[in-house]
This record gives sequence, structure tokens and C-alpha cells, in this order.
Amino acid sequence: MPKETVNRRVQFTKTALRDAMIELICEKPLTSITVKDVCARADINRSTFYLHYKDVDSLLVAVEDYAIEYIQSHFKGLGNAFDELVGFLTYMKNTPRLRNLFFALAGERGDPRFTRRLQEFTFQSFERGWHEHLPNGGLDDEKTLVYSYVQPGIVSVFYSWLTDKMPNMSAEQLVCLLQKLILHGVTGLGEDLFPFGNSRT
Repeated sequence: MPKETVNRRVQFTKTALRDAMIELICEKPLTSITVKDVCARADINRSTFYLHYKDVDSLLVAVEDYAIEYIQSHFKGLGNAFDELVGFLTYMKNTPRLRNLFFALAGERGDPRFTRRLQEFTFQSFERGWHEHLPNGGLDDEKTLVYSYVQPGIVSVFYSWLTDKMPNMSAEQLVCLLQKLILHGVTGLGEDLFPFGNSRT
């Protein structure tokens, strides 16, 4: 059999298994997904599965690789950190399949490994934004500590926004809000956040 035909067949099989895994991730907890489930959904036998993946977790890693690589290939190099994050969020919100995958992997029953990798992606944008606003770069220790403080919040904000809890807030507005929070803290967001006359110190 020609090598090109074999490669196409392998790619077809891997895509079918990955798509089946994505569907299952969106339907049930990761811990309850079995090789049998994946094979049944993909209509592929178990022996074929084991030709490509050792277990469900190795397939999960392949799915996460696909998601992260897709994000990076589409949104890195758009010009600046702001445009990258706006492009990423807008596309995510308008692509139900990718959004559902994000919910499944980054949610309470998801995979912390994926969340860490997503944080690495947002850190790269954060780092460029940091240098845009602090031309001298600041101290590396400060940058690391600031991002350690804000990174869980960034992913959490993305998650909340993508659930459509704030349908009137655009991706641009969301990224502006995050920029203000990172650069100026809560006090930089304006008086509207303190409607009850709380004093600031």
C-alpha cells in the first residue's frame, strides 16, 4: 500500500478518535470515559485504538495538543497582545465546538493540565503587554509574581464570559477590563464599582 495512502488512513483514524473524545468530554466527566466508549463513538475497534494511543489519557493529551496548537496557530502574531486575546475570545465564543471543549477541559471536572497550558498561552500575551506598557521591562521577579496573582483570574474570567452571563460585553471590552485590572487594580476601574459610597484607602 502506498505510503501516502497509509498516512491518510492513520490521519483519518486519529481524527475520528480525537473527535469522538471531544464529543465525550463535552457529555460526561473525564474520569468516566473509557477506551470502549471512545471506540464505540468513533466506530473503530480497540486494537486499532491501541495502535495509536496507550490509553484514554494519551488520547486526551492529543486532544489538548490539538486545542492549544489551534489557538496558537490562529492567534499568535496578530500584532499585539490585545488583538491576540480579542481574536482568541471572539473566535471561541462564535465556535460552539471549541467553546464546549474549553468548558469541558477548563471546568471543575476538567483537566488541570489543560488549564496550565492555557495559562502559558495567556502568559505570552501578558508578557508582551507588560513590555508594551513598561518599556524598561520592570523586574522579572515582579512580572512573575504579578502574573502568578492574576493568571487564575484571567482563565476564570474567560470561562464566565464564555457562558454568556454577560451577553452585552464584547471581547474588546473584556480585554480592556483585564488590562485595567492588571495595570491599575480595582481602584483603576472607576467609581461605578463602589455604588454604595465605600471609601478607598
